[in-house]
Amino acid sequence: MDKPEAFPNLRVLDLCRGYPPAFSTMVLADFGAEVITINPLGYEKSTLPINPTDEEKQAYAAIDRNKKSICLNFSSDKGRSIVHELVRDADIFIENSRPGTMERLGIGYDELRNVNPRIIYCSLSGYGQDGPYRDVVGHDANFLAVSGALSLIGPKNGQPCLPSNLLADMAGSYLHSLIAILIALLAREKTGRGQYIDLSYTDCVFSLLTFEVTMFFLTKEPRRRGETIQTGSQPANNIYSTKDGKLITVAFFEPQFWKNLCQALGRDDMIFRQWPRTDEERDEVFEWLSRVFLTKTRDEWWEWAKAKEMMIAPILSLEEALEDQHLKHRQMVLSLPHPTLEEVTQVGNPFKLSDTPPRFKHFGPLPGQDTDRILLSLGYTEDHLKSLREERIIQ
Repeated sequence: MDKPEAFPNLRVLDLCRGYPPAFSTMVLADFGAEVITINPLGYEKSTLPINPTDEEKQAYAAIDRNKKSICLNFSSDKGRSIVHELVRDADIFIENSRPGTMERLGIGYDELRNVNPRIIYCSLSGYGQDGPYRDVVGHDANFLAVSGALSLIGPKNGQPCLPSNLLADMAGSYLHSLIAILIALLAREKTGRGQYIDLSYTDCVFSLLTFEVTMFFLTKEPRRRGETIQTGSQPANNIYSTKDGKLITVAFFEPQFWKNLCQALGRDDMIFRQWPRTDEERDEVFEWLSRVFLTKTRDEWWEWAKAKEMMIAPILSLEEALEDQHLKHRQMVLSLPHPTLEEVTQVGNPFKLSDTPPRFKHFGPLPGQDTDRILLSLGYTEDHLKSLREERIIQ
């Protein structure tokens, strides 16, 4: 028997432009929520930095899977009226336009909570809905820079390195918005009311620096890349080259695991030198480990480490990770049958729930693919839809 869905009666209206925040609504859709993406009229949606065909957009844009799509001219009175009608039976409204945009369009939180007091309205922006930087534009790298995170990423004597879009975009807007929405849903169970969520990418990144901030105030020492335990200052937590020119990571924070390593390598004298305090001692331990790890290939060290409970792991390329047996077993690499493109690969859902697991139902829609079906469910007639299309209210 099929297991139940976690959110079978949850309706989400997704007005997100761009990749990251729409990932949170993909998770809700994977767990059974009805997610309707509302695109502006004429919107050509592509979440990929290339020019795929329409069919490829549907197949490979994982963040759109299990969703529906409607295209509206919501800057018009009639288009805005349709948004209000959708909100009446909705639970969540999420958008990531510039602060003030939704209010100018007549679909801000104050307007929509009058339509539905139970609506949970989530706004994502670079710097938040208030404050000195409210109206400043930016992207992932800018938010990492202002939060202080970027200064900690990269080699000690080089420039900071951009870590893809992992922090502000994904750990920031995707994860934090999902957490905030779920908190608001739980709160609504107690109060019966929805609420407004103001999420700033920059705030979210700064919150990820809790360890570094804590250490700064405890030690009163500046935190600099390459000069802290987390950024490569110590040999027990670092990156090393292997015999085949590839790389491994080591992360021996607990004394018992460091002891295991030293004993396995025949260097009991190194057991009490886990965290060298002088540059000379640190260089000596670095030199020892650098020399040792050049004696085996990356994958040989990986097999050796797994068998001996060692905090060692290979640095895989993305292509290698996609073929990794463990990630495949965990269903993080989904191979999905497609009617015309044969097999399509997407990233899986990381949330493993025993009773209400995520599921794949269908590939993402093209913009406006479900417009007629959604409006007909609201009571519109075919003639009415024809008229709205002629007036350029819908697509």
